[in-house]
Amino acid sequence: MTLPIRFVPAVRVPVAAWFLWLTWTNDAAKGLLTAHLLQLAIGNPIRLNTVRRYATYLGIAVVLAPTLSGFFGALLRHLALGHAFWPAFGQWSLGDALANLVVTPTLLLWLSREYRGLPPRLFEAIVWGIGFAFCLCCALIFDESILAIYAPFPFLVWAALRLRTIGASSGLFLTTVFLILGISRHKGPFFYLIAHDMHFLQLFLAVLALPIMFVAILFEERQQAEARLLKTQEELNQNYKRVRDLTGRLIHSQEEERSRIARELHDGLAQQFTLLALGLDRLESMPPEKLAVAHEDVVELRRQTDEVATGVREVARQLHSTILQHLGLPNALKSLCRTFAQQYQVTVDLAAEPLEDLTDDISLCFFRVTQEALNNAVTHGHAKRITVDLARDAGLLSLRIKDAGIGFDPAARPEGLGLVSMQERLRLLGGKFSIRSSPQGTVVEAIVDCSAQNS
Repeated sequence: MTLPIRFVPAVRVPVAAWFLWLTWTNDAAKGLLTAHLLQLAIGNPIRLNTVRRYATYLGIAVVLAPTLSGFFGALLRHLALGHAFWPAFGQWSLGDALANLVVTPTLLLWLSREYRGLPPRLFEAIVWGIGFAFCLCCALIFDESILAIYAPFPFLVWAALRLRTIGASSGLFLTTVFLILGISRHKGPFFYLIAHDMHFLQLFLAVLALPIMFVAILFEERQQAEARLLKTQEELNQNYKRVRDLTGRLIHSQEEERSRIARELHDGLAQQFTLLALGLDRLESMPPEKLAVAHEDVVELRRQTDEVATGVREVARQLHSTILQHLGLPNALKSLCRTFAQQYQVTVDLAAEPLEDLTDDISLCFFRVTQEALNNAVTHGHAKRITVDLARDAGLLSLRIKDAGIGFDPAARPEGLGLVSMQERLRLLGGKFSIRSSPQGTVVEAIVDCSAQNS
């Protein structure tokens, strides 16, 4: 890109052709080296949308490459034109650095199509462009007022905060173009300042560009972080919904599996044990003289068989209560509490009023909650006395299970599967579940709106 400019007679100093070719080679080498290093460090396409990437860009394109290019360019000037090395080095490197600081980011951002993020704010960008152009024109018209220098500042800050890095970079580029245009036409406040010191303009652009670009990149990076956070939150919410849906289906599958196992136990093992008991009855009814030796063993064997059959029936009843299915929740709770009291040698007091029109889901939920609460009261709370209250008032069905055990700390103790199962069962019905515990015992409460379920 610099080749035509180097050889235009109107803009070049009359020097040897070899000097022009070498300076062009230096420019081309600088551009290729900068592009290669940026692709290695940032990637392709080169995007300046994070502080890390912009700092990397500054280190390569604004510091390293201009320094190397300035060294060789100053050496060529010194050999060909007799210029002092260090002033030539400063002028060459500073000019390259300023171009890469102000102009190059705009080209990179537009070539990487960063403008695709502007359509939601297209009207705002148009308003900003009109106002910014007006301020730049005023800076050229009121050329004797130093205040005109600061007129574009609010619009540059606006671009940095609202129009992303491409808006801020484009604003800096346009500011530079208008300043150069004003100086070339001997207009604008900078024409009077630059007459004293050329470095003032360079320093002004550098001090202006760095904070504006850093602010724009910081805000864009924060917006990207917020977008990622929002996306992650949405994914977590979706995963949470999937997990809760899976939990509900898991509970239903668990009940179906329990029903299947109960049928297999009842129709398979229980019948086999019954046949075995009948066979033992026949053996036991035979004359004693024929079974005198084995009579006592047969009696003991029958007793053990009865115990095994009773145990199998109890497992089947716990897995799937036929009483709950045919006689309703109150009768099922009576049978559960009675069996539980006999099995663990505890006192279980039940107060359950007759209930009708309960859905199968509600009945099964309250039965399982009672079953789990009783198990927890004996296993973890070491309770010897438990009360179970089941009542309905104004459509609200409430279950309250209180024990006189040692209790536990619900906040410190990790939730077991039993508590999670009770909570999920109530949640699936739109009910409420609560548990309170102290050294004097534990209270479990479950409430479901029956009217909402029936409707």
